[in-house]
Amino acid sequence: MIKESLAKTDIVKVEDKKAPKGFFKILGEVADAVRSWVGNISPDLSSSRDVDSLVLKMNECLNPKGGEVSARKNTVSLGNLYLSLSEAGQIKFLQTLAEKFNPDKTKIDEEIKVYKKNQDSESSYKFEQDLIKVLESPRSKILKQFISLPEGLKFIVDMRSDVLKLKNQYKSLSPLENELKSILCTLVDVDLLDLHQITWDSPASLLEKLIKYEAVHKISSWDDLKNRLDSDRLCFAFFHYKIPNEPLIFVEVALMNEIADSIQHVLDESVPSSDPSSASTAIFYSISNTQTGLSGISLGNFLIKRVVEKLSQEFKSVKVYATLSPVPGFTKWLKNQDVALLGKLNIKQSGTEILESIKTNIECEKQSLLKLCAHYLLKVKSSGGGAYDPVAHFHLSNGASIKQINWMADTSEKGISQSAGIMVNYLYELPKIDNNHENYMINKATSHSKKVSSMLKE
Repeated sequence: MIKESLAKTDIVKVEDKKAPKGFFKILGEVADAVRSWVGNISPDLSSSRDVDSLVLKMNECLNPKGGEVSARKNTVSLGNLYLSLSEAGQIKFLQTLAEKFNPDKTKIDEEIKVYKKNQDSESSYKFEQDLIKVLESPRSKILKQFISLPEGLKFIVDMRSDVLKLKNQYKSLSPLENELKSILCTLVDVDLLDLHQITWDSPASLLEKLIKYEAVHKISSWDDLKNRLDSDRLCFAFFHYKIPNEPLIFVEVALMNEIADSIQHVLDESVPSSDPSSASTAIFYSISNTQTGLSGISLGNFLIKRVVEKLSQEFKSVKVYATLSPVPGFTKWLKNQDVALLGKLNIKQSGTEILESIKTNIECEKQSLLKLCAHYLLKVKSSGGGAYDPVAHFHLSNGASIKQINWMADTSEKGISQSAGIMVNYLYELPKIDNNHENYMINKATSHSKKVSSMLKE
């Protein structure tokens, strides 16, 4: 659940053993209001009186008695109330917001009738606006009030993270999750993001976040991180001005003279650094989203394109842009394939038998696994017709093509477990990106090299 302060300029965490976990003190007059709220409502929202009091406070945010100052106090107090609640209390808070602050259906029906009656008039735009107003839920208005606060965006991101963890169990949270996502899509537009390079000279607090958030290839030590930020290793991240010290997503790049076929080589600390000015190839080997609350909001495709643009300006010798990517769904898919299905590929074992075999002698299954991986990437589709593998879908939808499939490219425990050690190079050929993107999105066509398609015939 959310643990961050809501507004650093307004809020100072109370260093008091008597204060409940997550309690925040608001400077000035607001402090008394928050103390009053927390004092009158139990952390678990365990009684109907607690929920009734919460609804009253939420309504005060919608209809403040004073002006903007009063509205701000109410919003900060409501946010801090959420932060002060236990996990059970936060669930009830979210359920209350989702269930008791829906659009007024009676008003919607009335406005629809008025709009239909006047849609051909010269002032029809006025009736359209009236209809739009009643369609917006009261909870959406409450959520938008947080955005004006210095840490309000982070609060909304973290709240959506909480909702995403809960919505399968609590179906009533779906409308709330949709509205949070809609608000964030507007606020985290790519035009509002700044691209910054992270170097070994960046603040230690930022470097610690790289270690914390790295999701593809775990950073094992400070030496490991330093190696990833060497002269021929680069890291770029998107930042939002309202969350200035928190990277939203970052990508790690290796400048090389060939397309990498092994993550072990890319991350090998004993390999001396090379001259980046003479590199011919940029390898994107890790992309990590740092905020669960931004799931489903596309940032990675814009990040890659912006980094390619930046690298092409700074390193004139770089002509090849490719990835070294995991195949996270491969072994999970293979496990569910029986002998009959794999027999069509002239493979006489079931997926389960192959996976058992590689535990003792993975090399004996090399040809079968490479063939199966090619089939998985080229032929296995999602319900929407695109690539079933999420990483493949991401890069193909960005306009990349499948360049090659690499054996024993990731020998880590995670690499063997999720993809039998196989990794894939997706090639970003700048003149072909737009055509590849359109062909994939419209026709679901997977652009790939002859080398990859030939694996199906072996």
